[in-house]
Amino acid sequence: MKAVKILLLVLLFVFIPLQSAFAAGTKTLDSYIPMDEVFYDHWANEEMTDLINADIIDGYVDDENNMYVKPNDSITRAQFVKIIVSALGLTSDGPGTTFSDVKQNHWYTDSIRIASDLGIISGNNGQFYPNNNITRAEITKIIVKSFEKTVDFQNTNSKAFTDVDSKNWAYEYISKASSANIVNGNGSQFNPTKNATRAEAMVMIHRALQKEQSALPNDADLTAFLTDHITRENALAETNSFAELAALYNEHGTGYYLVEGLLTTEWLSPQEEGMEYTVQIDDENLNLNVLQKSNRFATVEATGMIMSIVIKSPDFNMDARENMDGIYNLKKDPISGEWKIYNYLPSFDEEEFLAENL
Repeated sequence: MKAVKILLLVLLFVFIPLQSAFAAGTKTLDSYIPMDEVFYDHWANEEMTDLINADIIDGYVDDENNMYVKPNDSITRAQFVKIIVSALGLTSDGPGTTFSDVKQNHWYTDSIRIASDLGIISGNNGQFYPNNNITRAEITKIIVKSFEKTVDFQNTNSKAFTDVDSKNWAYEYISKASSANIVNGNGSQFNPTKNATRAEAMVMIHRALQKEQSALPNDADLTAFLTDHITRENALAETNSFAELAALYNEHGTGYYLVEGLLTTEWLSPQEEGMEYTVQIDDENLNLNVLQKSNRFATVEATGMIMSIVIKSPDFNMDARENMDGIYNLKKDPISGEWKIYNYLPSFDEEEFLAENL
């Protein structure tokens, strides 16, 4: 069914307005599609896309519901702390540090409270300077302190930077992050006082999340979860059980995967769309292979399934057969501790498939 969704979502862009799919106040598919001209050729495209799909970072949404990541813009201290707290699912019941320049009941207030209470941030002279741009050195310190319990910072084999000597206040943090390959610098320089860009901040967080190897999930648990989801999804798709499919996506999905799943089940509802839709999926040879994993994230390849799909509507017809090989991206929910699917990448070429079958 997920491969079916990928195909149909291409058609959604043509035939229906995506913004109308959900009630006000919830994310739409537009929230996951960057409109920046520089985004798709950006050196950090892969890491930024992954964090966006996993709901770890949000872009800026304008009045027309267009989302912009602004990867080359600077990032503020408050923005970075909020991303760290969200990425790690950090919580704390303590009061944290009282900073004279941190407003109460503001969008960053609770994140700063949590981070300061956990000793991740400390501020300076009673102030945190939440709206100041954060430097590369400051980001590195926060990264190391945030991940010191889950990432092996051996402080060995670290890269020597000509602009960071042993007297620099951030020397220890930069050395540790470098030894774990979380930071690389620019040639022989690290540029510690340079304002970090949003892309640089996202890449550092993404690398750190992948380096968490202290509490790895079992492959058997990951594949059992996905086997259950995929076989249930296929059975519901074959019987056009759209309400049950939506419930399944709410149970096992998050981020981009959840939004596109709910959007597709709503659009395919015959009583609303007046279309005929049938699908048959052969999943007897389903095979799942864990390609990569860390404490909170996993990548799993699915192979061996074949889909037959027939769609008839006033706007288009489709009668096709295609393999459903692809890659699932999973994340561990910080609250429930359960694994969730946040993205799926099919192996087939969607544009080529549609050109051949529409």
